[in-house]
Amino acid sequence: MASHANDASGIHHAHVVPTKMLLGVLMALFFLTFITVEVSRYDFGSFNMLIAMGIAAVKASLVMAIFMHLRWDTAMNNIVFLGSFIFLALLFIFTLGDYATRGDTNPIFLEHAPLPDISPGKPY
Repeated sequence: MASHANDASGIHHAHVVPTKMLLGVLMALFFLTFITVEVSRYDFGSFNMLIAMGIAAVKASLVMAIFMHLRWDTAMNNIVFLGSFIFLALLFIFTLGDYATRGDTNPIFLEHAPLPDISPGKPY
């Protein structure tokens, strides 16, 4: 069976996206950018990066799906696209997990070792 870009003879055909859809996505990207700026004005504590990355992921998904035509592409390209988001999510989960547990060290290990007195004229 031929994909959306190739007919039975193997000739490549470009996919045409309606202007109304492109303008709708553009307006959605503007709106999400506005939301990103407004959210940055508030302190949500440890959720700041999670909110910013969530909005950025939605914007990237819109760009890739519509402007890069992944919505109409083969399933393999969609699997690669989703896999990249899964690996990015794992990167952030492990980084946030490391950052969140840094304060959980035993205070006895935070003490500095005593330094030797190396005043002039004193033997080591």
